[in-house]
Amino acid sequence: MVTSQKPWSGNGPATKKSVWARVGLLSLMLSAGSHAVASEDTAPQNQDSAGVGAPAAALDQIIETPMSVRKSRERAQRAVNELSRDIQDLKQSVVVLNKDLRVLEEDLLFPANTRFHVFLSLNVGEFFHLEGVELRLDNETIASYLYSEEERVALAKGGMHRLHLGNVSAGEHTLSAFFIGQGPNGREYKRGSSLRFTKAQGPKYVELSIADSEARQQPEFTVREW
Repeated sequence: MVTSQKPWSGNGPATKKSVWARVGLLSLMLSAGSHAVASEDTAPQNQDSAGVGAPAAALDQIIETPMSVRKSRERAQRAVNELSRDIQDLKQSVVVLNKDLRVLEEDLLFPANTRFHVFLSLNVGEFFHLEGVELRLDNETIASYLYSEEERVALAKGGMHRLHLGNVSAGEHTLSAFFIGQGPNGREYKRGSSLRFTKAQGPKYVELSIADSEARQQPEFTVREW
């Protein structure tokens, strides 16, 4: 017996179950895909927000750091300036203190009643080139000095050199000075000059003066009291 088969119509119970199963699977796949897309969309946004925030903070730090360094340098410079002023004030105070100490020392070592000063002045042109001086008091050498070129220039400009500071008792004394140098035409020249003086109470000042004599065409040496 031959039986005929009916074509599939899709109306059977098994067929309906299969179709609904496929529809459910497709829904799950679509749901999973939407979640994946959403994850992909949100991830770059978070990454971008993090990427923008970090450089901004770093930029703020970069801007703040030079300002802090500049302020530190300014404070350090102010401290250095204040220290320099303090050092200058201290130096000035030391200079004044040394001057006061020298005056005090002279007062202690050379009392006014016995103090004896000898100065040298120079007004020389072409007739004498001073090299040195020897000073004797009552035939005893009390000072000798050799002059440099810088010192001769200073003396020629009107300066005065304190050649000796000492003590002399009251009474009669003789002061002798011997000048050594080069005279006219570059010849060796040694000349002496003396002064008799009376030492009274109080300090005594004597000047050794060297000057050109245009009339005599040679230097003149003078020892005089003040």
